[in-house]
Amino acid sequence: MRFVRYCLFVACLLSAVVSFAQSEDWLPLTQEDMQYKQVPGNAGAPAVRLYFRHAIDDDTLSEFVYERIKILNEKGKQYADVEIPILSEFGIVISASNLKARTIHPDGSIVEFTGQPFEKTIYKGRGNKLAVKAFTMPEASVGSIIEYKYNYIAQYSWYSPFIIFSRDEWELQRDIHTVRERLSFRPYAGGGFKSSARANPLFYWDGAVISWVTPQGLKEKPKNKGLDVELELKDVPAFQAEEYMPPEANYKQIVKFFYSRRGTPSATEKAWQDLGKDRFERVETFLAKNRGVKETAMQAIGGEAEPGMRLRKLYERVQQIRNLSFERDRSREEEKKENIVRNDGVGDVLTHGYGDAEEITQLFVAMARAAGFDASIVQVSDRKRSFFDKEYITFLQLEDMIAAVNLNGQDLFLEPGTRFCPYGFVRWNHTVTEGMKLDKKGVAFVKAPPATYEKSVTRRTANVAIAEDGSLKGEVTVELKGYEALEHRLDAINKDEAGRKKDLEDEMKEWLPAGAVVKMTQAQGWEGADDPLVASFSIEVPSYSSAAGKRLLLPAYLFQIKKKDAFTHADRKYPVYFPYPFTEYDVVNTKIPAGFTVESVPEQQNASMGGTAKYINVSQFDGMQVVTERKLLFNGVFFPIEKYPELKTFFNKVQSGDEQQAILHGGNVSAQKGN
Repeated sequence: MRFVRYCLFVACLLSAVVSFAQSEDWLPLTQEDMQYKQVPGNAGAPAVRLYFRHAIDDDTLSEFVYERIKILNEKGKQYADVEIPILSEFGIVISASNLKARTIHPDGSIVEFTGQPFEKTIYKGRGNKLAVKAFTMPEASVGSIIEYKYNYIAQYSWYSPFIIFSRDEWELQRDIHTVRERLSFRPYAGGGFKSSARANPLFYWDGAVISWVTPQGLKEKPKNKGLDVELELKDVPAFQAEEYMPPEANYKQIVKFFYSRRGTPSATEKAWQDLGKDRFERVETFLAKNRGVKETAMQAIGGEAEPGMRLRKLYERVQQIRNLSFERDRSREEEKKENIVRNDGVGDVLTHGYGDAEEITQLFVAMARAAGFDASIVQVSDRKRSFFDKEYITFLQLEDMIAAVNLNGQDLFLEPGTRFCPYGFVRWNHTVTEGMKLDKKGVAFVKAPPATYEKSVTRRTANVAIAEDGSLKGEVTVELKGYEALEHRLDAINKDEAGRKKDLEDEMKEWLPAGAVVKMTQAQGWEGADDPLVASFSIEVPSYSSAAGKRLLLPAYLFQIKKKDAFTHADRKYPVYFPYPFTEYDVVNTKIPAGFTVESVPEQQNASMGGTAKYINVSQFDGMQVVTERKLLFNGVFFPIEKYPELKTFFNKVQSGDEQQAILHGGNVSAQKGN
């Protein structure tokens, strides 16, 4: 879900709509709905979406969603747990409102939902999380029809004088088959908006047109009905995602809308140049209001002469600014009470001592220029959401901002506007993806270079002991560096100590065999940028080793690979995609029980995949404990489908190596019989 944010006078905001009425009553139930038993061609489908309605109205800043789903078997009851996405950025919260929901039983009786949805965060792999409003449909069972409808509302802040567009896209597919869809889009009819190229206060329409990009293979095309765009579809197939695939938005059927100047949609390069020039002018206006910037820059540098260290000192000074983009969301009343006001330029950011991510990035560029560096703003796309599409001519794709500074003849890309982002890093979702460098010499597309595996390190050290009954107890220390530390810190920003503890304990449980008991004993390094994040745990794993006569079979390596399930299938439909390269380095010291001897330890395990990946697993017995050292170095991000067999072979070798066992002999192993 993306949003356009453009400056208007505060008076425009005060007139913004705060709540919207439902735009469609409950549909009548049909015999076809009640009698629907299974999806044609997919007899085991858990559920079917009988009806989907999505209405976007930019003229009233409203959005309406209606879903009707039938549960076809026991597995389909999962769809009674509903999750509605929330967007929260730059002091603006887009959340579901006017929610109505009900369950219709096969006999026609109806149970209304009368509860309140709650907010929760869903984690979807490295660096990916989604905030949702969640609730459970009442009394849903096999054969029930569940339906719910809601509007989206933008909660504006005094600090964020922006006009918010609703979602700029129709997402036509979900993970179940859809019988019927009805979609509509109404653009702005005038006033307060010019095009996606402009961001000046109180401008007007000036001939902008609405354009859209449709996915390949879409049989029915959107149709104009006056100013509106409409589309009706029948029998839309389910979208089946795969683990470790690129952002789903690149592969689902999605219609994307954007505003452009009349006559430019087909002139792609010129349209992008026009957008870039307008954005450059707006940024330079903000940078020009730089009272106090040079003095602050010189104070930060002090007597440092080496260019790289001078730039680092500026970076560290700017990161001390209070970053509003990484604080909890506040209401307008709260921000007014806290005297949070709008920054009109980089000088205001210094004076007020706060700013959002973009404003802090612009302050860094202004300070770098004041210190004599050639520095520019780069508007970047977010490959966590979707990959850049040059035919989709809108800054909706380039909403984020990083900095480029010429250091020793080369551009160094930095991200001062992201809290805890170390000097020399760009957050992973802004690497190897398109960005537009805003420069007085002209705008140009650039890419921040890829990260490498040594910039993301997970180091685990386990000191554990095996009891005669095969159970395991001990301590584990986890040290995270680089991207791993950054993503954990960002995930934990608005959580208390208990929330952080739970997240780390849950992650440790994912690394351990089923049934493990985990308790975090301490964690440190939450507030740093360059230092590692370190956490310690006490663990217990019942029935860790198994008996074979008078022998205990002991897994030599404690942790489990998260990626093993992604490579179980012989074939794959979508490319394989990792957010960033990584290193895993583990040492597991397993003390054996008294009275036991080690009969054998696993042979050394090795695997490689060209220059992309390397795996080593070595075990030995030192007289008291089995010591296993394991390294996994992975230096890739995107792998096309034709590389899947090679990836599968490599990770299967990793899994096989990780599952090797040491054999212990002697002692009393009767307690383990039958395990």
